[in-house]
Amino acid sequence: MWMILPICCLAMLHIAGDHVAVIPDLAGILANKEVYVSTLYVFIILGLLFSTILVWVGVKTGEELVVVMKELYGLRGKKILAFVILSVCIPASALTGGYYASQILHSLTGISPFFASFICLSLFSVLAAGYGRCLLILSNYIGLLLVPLVLIFLILFEFKLDIVMPRLSSVNWLLALGLLSYNVGGMWSILVVEMGAYLSQKGHRAISLILLAKSVEGVFTILIAYLVLAANISGPLALTGIVSKVGGTVMVFTFNIILFCTFTNTMVPAMLVNARQVSSIIQLSFLPALTLAGIIISLVSCMNFITILWIMSYSGFIMIIFIIYTAYLVHKYKKNQQ
Repeated sequence: MWMILPICCLAMLHIAGDHVAVIPDLAGILANKEVYVSTLYVFIILGLLFSTILVWVGVKTGEELVVVMKELYGLRGKKILAFVILSVCIPASALTGGYYASQILHSLTGISPFFASFICLSLFSVLAAGYGRCLLILSNYIGLLLVPLVLIFLILFEFKLDIVMPRLSSVNWLLALGLLSYNVGGMWSILVVEMGAYLSQKGHRAISLILLAKSVEGVFTILIAYLVLAANISGPLALTGIVSKVGGTVMVFTFNIILFCTFTNTMVPAMLVNARQVSSIIQLSFLPALTLAGIIISLVSCMNFITILWIMSYSGFIMIIFIIYTAYLVHKYKKNQQ
């Protein structure tokens, strides 16, 4: 029973991120349904695999990722980790906090996306700096409504499930890497290793927890994908288009508020991670590092949606190499200790 709540929390944490924004919008970008579905299946399988490797590292070492890196790579380990995490977290933050959050604020207030992006990133930075705790707590509670609400829409929206069989030859590998980078890299890698370390006394049960959480997340992702394909709605924020078909203007407004709170809940810890990595690389104190991270994210968010995804594809490849090599060194290190 101890696993049920963590499984639900982990699944909801990640479902609330890229799955309700990027993945639904890709259906409109990839005109071929077979390519879209095949890429998602590969992304889910790879996500399961690399999340398992990360939690195994935590279980084996019993330490946080930063400590593991220091043990494996010495004094430079912290900087190596910072560069790898920023290569994923900066474009991911630009996509979530700069692009999508600004689109929601634009639809709610009519402010142009450019200024909305600046307002959103400033808000997330202020909250990350420790101000407005009550606002963040309220946002956390509101964000919890997202997954149940999406599940209700899945029931209310009467769609015919047109099964599209995935084919390995149809996979868009660059896009799969980009999604994997968004989903497994950045602060998720830190969280999973830390959770594995915390539950290291549970041994393989901790690995089972991650596998089950990622499986729940994967099922939800596939349902969302088929819903968007059936609705034939393109982005940005394709899910909002589905909500408008199910309910009226009030429903869309409510959904956008919940979605914005969800992005806030994702972006505040992301800004903390970005600031800490910038600080470890160039030895700045927290507030200047947070400001610099915010400026970099603002510049990246000015890029085209597809361009940011391609950047994440290459950073995803770097992240995969990093995870595999780190796991290999941990295995070798533990074997030599025996």
